[in-house]
Amino acid sequence: MTRQKPLYTAHYPSFSPYDRAALRHLVSRLEAGFMVLEIGSWLGQGSTAVLIDEARRQRGTVYCVDTWKGNPNVERHQSIVRDYDVLGTFLQNVATRGGQDVVRTLVMSGEEAARLTRDAAFDLVFIDADHSYAATRRDIADWLPKVKPGGYLAGHDCEGRVGEFGMERLAAGLGRDTVPGNDRFREIHAGVVVACHEAFGDRHELWAETPVQAEDGATGRSTIWFVRV
Repeated sequence: MTRQKPLYTAHYPSFSPYDRAALRHLVSRLEAGFMVLEIGSWLGQGSTAVLIDEARRQRGTVYCVDTWKGNPNVERHQSIVRDYDVLGTFLQNVATRGGQDVVRTLVMSGEEAARLTRDAAFDLVFIDADHSYAATRRDIADWLPKVKPGGYLAGHDCEGRVGEFGMERLAAGLGRDTVPGNDRFREIHAGVVVACHEAFGDRHELWAETPVQAEDGATGRSTIWFVRV
């Protein structure tokens, strides 16, 4: 008999209090009854938790897309997948947050989900999956048409603009999850920074450039980016 893997009960620190505040601020712009899709829900502790709270408050629906196999270029992901029931952990965290009625779970890649989704279907699409350049560029291309006019395409882990870090430095990390950062962020996601630059120029807005206030009153910077469609 195959031994069932345990749930992952530790905190996975990938979504800061400032990210939570920025995402809440963005979702607050949506009308009641919104439709949101998240690519890369992982354990359901970060952005998913924020989206559940806002969906319960505003009668929204949250589609969570993930393979629950972890990013291939993140060893910590792969270690957790080997030892724990990641999808079971996500479902448990959704239930603990009271999200059973607002969350729709789609076990597939973002690319597969995009093929099944009609254009202009969502008020907000939030990208937080594989952070390599190729994957992020594909997610942006796949999901930009799926956002309603006036809605938002957004994502996590864009710590600045190409001009701030320099293309030579970023080019060395396009296939990696992160590279060493600067005085504001310990690590930067080169693939996300470059993919956003190529897709939007400087049209995308960055909370890395605008301080945001967390629930405890502290002020800091989030790595969430967004564009209005």
